[in-house]
Amino acid sequence: MRWVDGLLAPSLPWRALLARFFAVNQRDDYSWRRPSRREGDALLPRLSSEGIEVVAAIDTSGSISDDELREFVTELDALKGQVRARVTLLACDNHVADAAPWEFEPWDTMQLPTDIEGGGGTDFRPVFDWVEHENRSPNMLVYFTDAEGDFPKTPPNYPVIWLVKGKGAVPWGERVQLN
Repeated sequence: MRWVDGLLAPSLPWRALLARFFAVNQRDDYSWRRPSRREGDALLPRLSSEGIEVVAAIDTSGSISDDELREFVTELDALKGQVRARVTLLACDNHVADAAPWEFEPWDTMQLPTDIEGGGGTDFRPVFDWVEHENRSPNMLVYFTDAEGDFPKTPPNYPVIWLVKGKGAVPWGERVQLN
């Protein structure tokens, strides 16, 4: 039965899937903006790049080990440098941690904060409420969790990727099974 399950629903490496989502949302395109007068009279396209805004949320309810949190943050650090992503890190069990948010620019080394609190029940709504309250419009939200908790009733207007440890289901967004 396990062998058949593996054939029907193969598990892909979560790092590769997360890298794909980052690459798809990266904004490298040509710009036709008017050049400076010092650059001459010709109007030619030039490559312009913008970084992406990512909100990363970590479930700190107790079901996620410190080693898994470190692995997740390390992987995000490697990816954000490749695609010039600015990452806002939030820790949440049933409320967003008081010390949050932690902001990381593409050139900053991303580390797991030492003052992460948690251990309560799991509620995903405070993270989405925080994003709305802070008037943020991220290119994506990545949530590292076991998917056992209270979800918002409606999905937000930005993509959400759930990195799920365990067998919990998500009502909306892209679910990526951690393996």
